[in-house]
Amino acid sequence: MGVKRVTVHCVDIEDKPGSLHRFLSQSGLSGIDFLCFIAVSAGNNRGRVFVSAKDPKQFEAFVQEAKIRTTPAAGFIIDGSDRVSAAADAIAALAKNDIPGVAGAAMVIGGQYQMLIVVDAKNADRAQKLL
Repeated sequence: MGVKRVTVHCVDIEDKPGSLHRFLSQSGLSGIDFLCFIAVSAGNNRGRVFVSAKDPKQFEAFVQEAKIRTTPAAGFIIDGSDRVSAAADAIAALAKNDIPGVAGAAMVIGGQYQMLIVVDAKNADRAQKLL
């Protein structure tokens, strides 16, 4: 199992058709290349996007210029051979040590899984040691 820590920014957007597309398009026009993202509905007509840019400093300059507010977080990209309970086993130490996840996503391609687990920035160092 491999674990890579990445910088994650949480961005709130409107929860309506086209909002995610606008955010991603605006980012792309500014040259932002994302490593990964997760987008979810947060209720009250709000959506939340968790993004990890390949160049975090470039993303931070983009959001500052575009006046987009972000919340810092930490992400962990975990990968390995697919098997039953791979995801549960990968995050077991976080659960046992009361570190809540903020977001997560996983997929399997060609017998290998990759998942992104996002935690609050304040829990990043503890989570990294456990993972």
